Amino acid sequence: MPSNLFAFKNIFALALTLWFGYVAWGSLRFPYLAKMLPLSVGTCLFILGIVNLVQQIMATARDAEKDGGGFADLSTNWKIPIELVWRRFFIYLTMIVLIYVLIWIIGYPLTMTLFIFVFYRFFAGASWWASVIAGLAGLAFLAVTSHVLNMQWPEGLIVLPWPLG
Repeated sequence: MPSNLFAFKNIFALALTLWFGYVAWGSLRFPYLAKMLPLSVGTCLFILGIVNLVQQIMATARDAEKDGGGFADLSTNWKIPIELVWRRFFIYLTMIVLIYVLIWIIGYPLTMTLFIFVFYRFFAGASWWASVIAGLAGLAFLAVTSHVLNMQWPEGLIVLPWPLG
């Protein structure tokens, strides 16, 4: 058995396949109408997961023949300084914490609108107009979704009028 059969991508594909199989198997205990969606989605994804798992194992075996085996999927040729990696990690971690704090303070719709705007403007490098349009489109999507599905987004400590809060 080749040592790279237990490469991370193979283990990840196996874990997803098992999870999809568990979803399909677990939905069998639901009432008839309640099990239709999880059973069909779980079964389809389980079949696709098996296909993906076989492809990943075959690709790993091919790569092992080319590279001479070993743990080739763990090596990288990136020339990124570790300081930049840590800086980006803390920026993204700060963004996630800030999103949760803003959801707690001003609610989900306005927080997601601000996040879309900031992401487009400062991370994607889009223009101000494109960022504003993307943020408003995100807000419109959340408003239409909440109206059509009759759902409520989490409100913050500051209660805002309907499309915002």
